[in-house]
Amino acid sequence: MLAGQLKTYVGMRVNRNIYNGSGTLVVPVSRVLTDRDVNLLARQGIALSEQDVEAVSVVHLVDSAVREVRELFEYAKQTDRIPFARVREQIVPLILELSNHPNLNQIFRYLEVHDEYVYRHSVAVGILSKLIGKTKGFDDGELMELTIAGFLHDIGKSRVPGAILNKPGRLTEEEFRIVKEHTVFGYEILKKSDGVPERYAYVALQHHEREDGSGYPLGLRGGSIDVFSKIVAVADVFHAMMSKRVYKSPLPLFQVLKELADNVYGSLEPGITIAFLKRIMDMLIGNRAVLTDGREGRIVMVNAGDPVRPVVEVDGQYIDLSAERSIELDRII
Repeated sequence: MLAGQLKTYVGMRVNRNIYNGSGTLVVPVSRVLTDRDVNLLARQGIALSEQDVEAVSVVHLVDSAVREVRELFEYAKQTDRIPFARVREQIVPLILELSNHPNLNQIFRYLEVHDEYVYRHSVAVGILSKLIGKTKGFDDGELMELTIAGFLHDIGKSRVPGAILNKPGRLTEEEFRIVKEHTVFGYEILKKSDGVPERYAYVALQHHEREDGSGYPLGLRGGSIDVFSKIVAVADVFHAMMSKRVYKSPLPLFQVLKELADNVYGSLEPGITIAFLKRIMDMLIGNRAVLTDGREGRIVMVNAGDPVRPVVEVDGQYIDLSAERSIELDRII
């Protein structure tokens, strides 16, 4: 009975410290409640009321997830491993909460700023990887594993000097060589961490490998790269292009989508990339867009095989951009 009542508060934030009968702190103020938290409260017979909790804004959810990931990176930096039980109990629920939010565009806006980019990028790649996995028909268990592998993909950057990661100018050849080592560092950290599935370590190692063999650290080709690594690679590239960094401005959304589409048969896995592009474009159905001939219309349908050339309604006329090759989307309003 108590457990069921407490379940209704999962995803909400407590506004006071919650103690048990012995005066031991069970849940600290401002914690966003997870299933683990409410199960712990139920076992100790601690009830909550609506006065003890409050709704969580998107900003707070993002900030909470970024804070948890920052602490995870600091732990990895100091110990060369991660506390995987804490990852599952504290970080995964926050990222899943964000990934289930009805307005993902709003969440990505908060994740695209340059401040604490590495941590925000880790959260974003976890969410995007899950989004891609859903388009590929993965079951709930696979989606959970993919989400975790996605946000752990850059954990090796905990061993890269901050002066290099946050350098405002172009990296030297030696600095870039050090940055590329984060894939091997991530593999080593996850392999040494208790309870971490080996597949997560391989995603950390392989997420910069490319279909044509042009990636690093091993120069693997498509057939030798795990599908999770291929999905995380697409999510990684997309969010990096969308994000503001200390050394670059973010690219407009449609420019990012078009660049991915133009290179769909290059370094990234085509089936995964096209499925992702269609999912993002589906989210944009109903948005206003400007065509390259200057006309303005509304996106009404997305072509599965050519997602960045949708059907656009302009003054009651339906224009299929996949057929009208002389006209393209110029920007999305």
